Amino acid sequence: MPDLGRLSRLLAPRSIAVVGGAPAERVVQQCLKLGFKGPIWPVHPKRPDLAGVPCLPSLDDLPGVPDAVFLGVNRLATVEAMGVLSRIGAGGAVCYGSGFAEAGDDTLQESLLAAADGLPFFGPNCYGFVNTFDRVALWPDEHGCASHERGVAIVSQSGNVAVNLTFQQRGLRLGSMITVGNQASLGSDDAVAALLDDDRITAIGLFLEAVRDAQQFAEVAERAAAKGVPLVTLQTGRSAAGALIASSHTGSMSGRAAAYDALFARYGVATVRTPAELLETLKLLDNGGSLPGRRIVSMSCSGGEASLVADRSDDTALTFEPFTAEHAGRIEHTLTELVSVSNPFDYHTFMWGDRAAMARTFGAVMEGPQDATMLLLDAPAAADNDPTAWYLAADALADAADATGGRAVVVASLAECINEPFRIHIAGRGLTPLLGLSEALVALDAAATIGAHAGSHTAPIRHAPVVAATGTTLLDEATAKRRLRGLGISVPDGQAAAHNDVATVAEAIGYPVTLKALGLAHKSEAGAVRVGIRDKEALAVALVELPRTEAGYLVEATVTDVVAEILVTVRRDPPVGWLVSLGFGGVTTELWSDLTHLLAPVTAAEVKAALARLRCAPLLTGFRGRPAADIDALADLVVRLTDAAIAQGSDIVEVELNPVLVGRHGATAVDALLLVDHPSTEASK
Repeated sequence: MPDLGRLSRLLAPRSIAVVGGAPAERVVQQCLKLGFKGPIWPVHPKRPDLAGVPCLPSLDDLPGVPDAVFLGVNRLATVEAMGVLSRIGAGGAVCYGSGFAEAGDDTLQESLLAAADGLPFFGPNCYGFVNTFDRVALWPDEHGCASHERGVAIVSQSGNVAVNLTFQQRGLRLGSMITVGNQASLGSDDAVAALLDDDRITAIGLFLEAVRDAQQFAEVAERAAAKGVPLVTLQTGRSAAGALIASSHTGSMSGRAAAYDALFARYGVATVRTPAELLETLKLLDNGGSLPGRRIVSMSCSGGEASLVADRSDDTALTFEPFTAEHAGRIEHTLTELVSVSNPFDYHTFMWGDRAAMARTFGAVMEGPQDATMLLLDAPAAADNDPTAWYLAADALADAADATGGRAVVVASLAECINEPFRIHIAGRGLTPLLGLSEALVALDAAATIGAHAGSHTAPIRHAPVVAATGTTLLDEATAKRRLRGLGISVPDGQAAAHNDVATVAEAIGYPVTLKALGLAHKSEAGAVRVGIRDKEALAVALVELPRTEAGYLVEATVTDVVAEILVTVRRDPPVGWLVSLGFGGVTTELWSDLTHLLAPVTAAEVKAALARLRCAPLLTGFRGRPAADIDALADLVVRLTDAAIAQGSDIVEVELNPVLVGRHGATAVDALLLVDHPSTEASK
């Protein structure tokens, strides 16, 4: 394991060594460009200098022990050099070379770790980092980071994406960029943990492909929340479904993204989907922090713009609540009778160019309960345009914000419609210029997500760790339901029976009954289910029509108290955790794809809150005069099932109950798919 106590030496070094040719020379150039004040020791056996700095022939010739070292040599030389650095007590390293685990050579990467012997390093296959706060760039390429005294940091698992992000022209104070490469030693979580020790960091963005250790991620996220440093994540590779979930309905509806989203939501980490959204969100957080709520007022001088805001906000959880009569009256006093007051608010152009008049109206708008006020303002950008009136509008908003103390942002519907001079002017007035309407709404929503987590005042219960199954065995439904009954989960009275015994078992259970052919994962699709068989004559017909399998049949009492059908799934989703999925159940589950997700363990209150997020939630609460469902019984079932799955020694890999029939009194799992880690003695009985 790397010595994380030494990580500050690597990230904020007082001395630097660079080893190699062209990549190492570019590192020297970048450090000199930033104004690094400490010694830089290039190491090359043949070259006299790198970027004008004299070279040493080998690491053994260093005049001192470097805090940070950039290794820009081939993979075999990287391993050899790492052993020397560990022996002399260097602070840490960046391993630029490739051809390790990313190319399938795990053995060589293990050799690199062994050579490091606890010395922390980023990589291999890594672009390194830029730290403008301390004027250092172990970075073998151009970057767009400017020097700042405070600002945001980004940690990226992709070197090229990191390079692209540094070239941003959005006015983001990007002070630090760290790439982690293969994460053989230091990972994304280690980088975030180190950044949290730096009071100059206002927010941290993450470009992730996967988490290496979900428990460590949770610990770091908890630290960030406690310190008030927002985390924003852009995660890629979201569409691939896990190999262990192919046999379930849930698996076909939710890929690997579901567990990650549940992880981020549990610990108050905001999520975005594009690089532009990441940058705009970080910019908003850097200038004013998170939002206490999601209530937004939008102002524009066009009904079309107001409609755009309303339409685009549908993809967020932001609310544009109507003004109260009293608040609307105060706004109306600043307007002509031709302007109607609503939210989003079209203030028209009668006051355009009159800073004082606009400030009065904007101030009246901002004297309300909203959490943020946005002004849509696309300005002319060409050199022969006169943007004076647009500057006046921005100044009027700033005047109103100063007078009311409210949070205000200027939003361009198109990113290119706030050019650099205008952006600098807006920022100089203390406002945040957000570039792009969709990106701005996502940024506001993300800031509110972080604020809601910070305002909860209770730390989340740490989610349960998970290990991947060695293999899986699918239990037949009768066996699965025996196990569920033993866990306290309500299932119909029933019994497995051979073909010739079905009628006798049905008489003993009592009609109406449900008949299922065993040995099939999805019985409805195979025509292997008959529900509500009322007598022995109908049972005889069903026996002829159902497929005949060697596994026999399951005869069960038909549940008649049904208000809603709900899907409940608990499954291992490594490396994240145990994913609990709730959704619209029944044979049309995949058609509606109405799902929400949590990480285990869960509480009854969390389950109820998750159910309320479903589109089908009204079916549980008395839709159009129908009776309300027993939500307490459903929540209890979910908690019991989850606790059993994650219990120590559990062999459950995935359990899907579809549907759970929720009645006026009680909740019953009438179908069950249970995968267990094999070998399973129960499956072989």
